[in-house]
Amino acid sequence: MLSNRFFAPRDTGISLNIVHMKIAGYFRILRMPNLLMVIVTMYLMRWSVIQPILGLYQIDLQVSEFAFLCLVISTVLIAAAGYVINDYHDVKADRINQPHRVVIDRDVSRRMALLMHLFLNFSGVTLGVVFSIVYRVPWMIVVFVGSPLLLWLYSIRFKHKLLIGNLAISVLTATVPLLVILFEYPLLARNFSGLPDFFPQGINALLYWVGAFGFFAFLTNLIREIVKDAEDYTGDKESGSQTIPICWGFAVTKWIIIILSVITAGFLGFFFFVHLSDLISLIFYLVLLLLPIIFLVIKVLAAKTTADYHFISQLVKIIMLLGLLYAPVAQFLMKRFSGS
Repeated sequence: MLSNRFFAPRDTGISLNIVHMKIAGYFRILRMPNLLMVIVTMYLMRWSVIQPILGLYQIDLQVSEFAFLCLVISTVLIAAAGYVINDYHDVKADRINQPHRVVIDRDVSRRMALLMHLFLNFSGVTLGVVFSIVYRVPWMIVVFVGSPLLLWLYSIRFKHKLLIGNLAISVLTATVPLLVILFEYPLLARNFSGLPDFFPQGINALLYWVGAFGFFAFLTNLIREIVKDAEDYTGDKESGSQTIPICWGFAVTKWIIIILSVITAGFLGFFFFVHLSDLISLIFYLVLLLLPIIFLVIKVLAAKTTADYHFISQLVKIIMLLGLLYAPVAQFLMKRFSGS
């Protein structure tokens, strides 16, 4: 007689739960919120900063929407590959610092992680190189080939070296908004260099505005990287890393974060008060940027636990997002100024 187990319904709930955990693991290793931030940054630079400034001179964007989409996809793929290889080499420290968030060897095998890294890098670099050749900006090939190399070196060596890793990843973060103008600039120079009103005044405005967003991204990301080092102190020390908190102590780390925060507030204040005179920008700076930075400094001074530094890290991310959101405000102000 056949056993009842042949007719018993399968426990599909457990299987579905395992599949869900696997999918969630892949999303976690790719840092989807961070990749979304890359996409938003690039499109805001294009639509809310570069396009309105060009509009003041009756000039259109030179890179087509499809080509720009390819540029964004290339950047996102390379960034995603960087996140994967970083997690691959950081398993030991992550098991101590964030055991509940470890993905490698649990939801994603080490072999699959390496294959993902290679596929994402190959796809991103290929797309970026083709884009550079088609738009006759061959020197940008160095950026698309060099970025994955720098991210790989960061994951195996720079990340564990005093300040070098912090600076390297912050420079790459600042490159994201700059990429947008770096591809527009050669085409603008090629097609509109004969316009005396646009060259150099208009092109300088483009470089100044996008450069300001890039410098803001560099400063805030550098702050966050140092805060994360404080948050991950235990695991980093166990894995032999030489971070600022490990080498110089928490007191010095706090003062470095505070000094960088003051520099960020000062840079923003200079930009807003010297180059912008409207009430909307003033309110935006005082309420949405300066007050959060002051709150950040207060929290840093009071920080004692890992949870405190985790909160500060999330606060810095919010400040980064708020700074980026000034781009559509600038777009509104430029349109109002031009009367369009």
